[in-house]
Amino acid sequence: MFFLALFVFTVGLLSFGIFYSGTSRYEISKEELEVKISENEAFENMVKETMPTVDTTFKQITRYNPNVQAVFLKNDIQLSLGSIKAAFDRKASDSRYKIFVQTSQLYDRLFYDRQEQNRNITDIELHKRQLDDCITNRRQLQQTISAR
Repeated sequence: MFFLALFVFTVGLLSFGIFYSGTSRYEISKEELEVKISENEAFENMVKETMPTVDTTFKQITRYNPNVQAVFLKNDIQLSLGSIKAAFDRKASDSRYKIFVQTSQLYDRLFYDRQEQNRNITDIELHKRQLDDCITNRRQLQQTISAR
C-alpha cells in the first residue's frame, strides 16, 4: 500500500512537472498580436493585388484558341502565370502564400489541357474525314465490282 501511494505520488509529481506550464499556450502578447494582424493585412493586400491577374489569366485561358497563330497570346498567359507564382516568392516562408503557387499550377494545367483538347478535337475531325473517305471509297469499289 505504501509503495502504491508512493508510485501514484511520484507519477503525479512528474506529470505536473512535465505538463504544467505557468503560461497558457493560448495567451498572446500585444506585440505578437500586432505582428499577426500586420501579416494578415499584408496577405489580404497581396490577394487583392493578385486577384485581377488571376481573373484575367483565367479569361485568357478560356478564350485561348490554339488554332490562332499568335505567339504573343501564349506568352501573355505564361507571363501572367509567372506573376501569380511570383506572389508566393515574395514571402515563401508563410504557408498561406502557397495558394498562389497552387493557383499558378492549376491554371498552367488548365492551359495545357486546353491546348491538348484542341489537338484532340483536330485529330477527331481528321479521323472522321478519313472515315468518310474510306466509306466513300468502299462504296465506289462495291459499285465498280457489282457493275462488272
